[in-house]
Amino acid sequence: MKLYVIILSLLLQGWLLVPCVKASEADFEWNDAVRSAQQGEPDFAFMGFQTITQAYPNSKYALAAEFAQAEYFFLQNNFDLAASAFKNFFTKYPQRKEALAALGYLFKIAQIQKTPNEAKQYRHRAASFQQLAFIFNEKKSFEFLSGFGHKHKLVLTIDKMELYVNGKLFSEVPF
Repeated sequence: MKLYVIILSLLLQGWLLVPCVKASEADFEWNDAVRSAQQGEPDFAFMGFQTITQAYPNSKYALAAEFAQAEYFFLQNNFDLAASAFKNFFTKYPQRKEALAALGYLFKIAQIQKTPNEAKQYRHRAASFQQLAFIFNEKKSFEFLSGFGHKHKLVLTIDKMELYVNGKLFSEVPF
């Protein structure tokens, strides 16, 4: 009987340790990617973010890593890949506020590429995002720091969405 208890105990301990090891590996990978971004090595940062999304898709860093990958393509002026990555991000996380930032990037890319039909499509998506209601406030705002260390701030009013990156107006989407 004692042998069964010992074996069961060891199995449970091993099973419980696996998520802890995975979590610490994801933490390490995230910190390494962010450090690369801070040191001006965006390619290495991108590879770290990509590792997180592939090896640790259920980690607490997965959403931020996916956003950072899309942001990387934008920063590299690869607007086609950036648009694809931001579209995938929006599709995967449609109810998250970070998805609004993805729409702000998509709107900006459509403006850069001079595709007014796509810009109109992203404007409509932003306007209908979560049935925005401003009963008690004139505006709502949301902030987050990207994996590349860029401070994103969304300001939503009844008639537009403004996306600020590092304190500068990046994209304004009229509703």
